[in-house]
Amino acid sequence: GTGAQKWAVGSGIVVSNKGYIVTNQHVIGARPSVLKVTLANGRIYDAKVMWADPELDIAVIKIENSDLTPIRLGDAKAVRVGQNVMAIGNPLGMQFQRTVTRGVISAVNRTITTRGENDTTIYMEDLLQTDASINPGNSGGPLINDLGEVVGINTIKVSEAEGIGFAIPINIVKPIIASFEKNDSFTPPY
Repeated sequence: GTGAQKWAVGSGIVVSNKGYIVTNQHVIGARPSVLKVTLANGRIYDAKVMWADPELDIAVIKIENSDLTPIRLGDAKAVRVGQNVMAIGNPLGMQFQRTVTRGVISAVNRTITTRGENDTTIYMEDLLQTDASINPGNSGGPLINDLGEVVGINTIKVSEAEGIGFAIPINIVKPIIASFEKNDSFTPPY
């Protein structure tokens, strides 16, 4: 048809100078027909989905650019309640690009339920809870400690309350990133 395209906007984390970017699966959707990445310098790239898991809410996408500086990854196991963190992302779309919010880790090892495709229930476990503002569009962006290291991937907020957001611990993603760095692919263990 000739209907207008519907665009979704989210955030991502450059994790490799090979062009790999980590984001949330819900940011890219189930089968994106077009996927674009805009870098901080304003350059826009076509991207392709390399791997995605709706239950982990993680996706790895790739752009053809080998001139990227990956962000440093921290250790989510070292995160403590009360620790300062920052969330970076594009809340509410492109109007507020690269917004930084600050807060603390409110809790660790949280479990929440969310709805997946076909109205299935998905249990997300071991999440970091923070009061740093996480709004639609921040999804897929980094939760960063005071050392500038990524400790989590911002994923969801509780809409019924203020200051309750969640991030996926970066340690869950590290083996996936390492596999793409080494083999340009990832096969999940069973």
